[in-house]
Amino acid sequence: GSCWLLAALGSLTLQKQFLENVLPKDQGFQDDYAGIFHFRFWQYGDWVDVVIDDQLPFLNGRYLSVHPRTSNEFWPSLLEKAYAKLRGSYQNLHGGYLSDALVDLTGGVQVQFSLKDPPPDLEEILKAADKSQCLMGCSTSGQLRRNVELRNGIVQGHAYTVTGAVKIRYKNGWKHIIRIWNPWGHGEWKGPWSDDSPQWDHVEPKFREALLRNKDDGEFWMSCENFQEQFSWLYICNSTP
Repeated sequence: GSCWLLAALGSLTLQKQFLENVLPKDQGFQDDYAGIFHFRFWQYGDWVDVVIDDQLPFLNGRYLSVHPRTSNEFWPSLLEKAYAKLRGSYQNLHGGYLSDALVDLTGGVQVQFSLKDPPPDLEEILKAADKSQCLMGCSTSGQLRRNVELRNGIVQGHAYTVTGAVKIRYKNGWKHIIRIWNPWGHGEWKGPWSDDSPQWDHVEPKFREALLRNKDDGEFWMSCENFQEQFSWLYICNSTP
């Protein structure tokens, strides 16, 4: 239920200047370690410092909530605990708005675009936002059922991170494609421009090598048209308008 927060965290990791603000430096398990950490979140016009101890909720040897990829990486779980404390409890993270999480992690200005009625220059907006290091996320509609994976690999009622947007040479023209990450760390789009799709055969090898990572890590490319069909909202956030 906290995919909205995880999608925002995924975006935060791409922008170091924002991450360092939320995750103050000079904290670790070595020097003067006292079993506590602190994180900073933006709340109603101020940066609020939240202090937590280092106990994380475990059940049957597994993290109860967000779990990192490697055994020695703890900051996502600790940050989630601090955010849960800010919000009152872990239960209060069950269901929320990606747009709220982006603002709480940056103190920035966020704008939302409905993809059912998108602006005519959506492709340019995405490219400009990517270039100016905005945090970006998107969500699928989940009116009927949440967290249900469709046959095309997209999950309904779910939040994703937008991790890139480029315009590349394709066949005899140009194509706008968008890179998206599923915060579950697996489960990818299976349509055009996905990891194994034939569209990549018509892209110059040097661009294909630079852009394509063919592994089940939850990250995938899709065309701007498919993006508008599959997702319902796009969120863009930065420190200035």
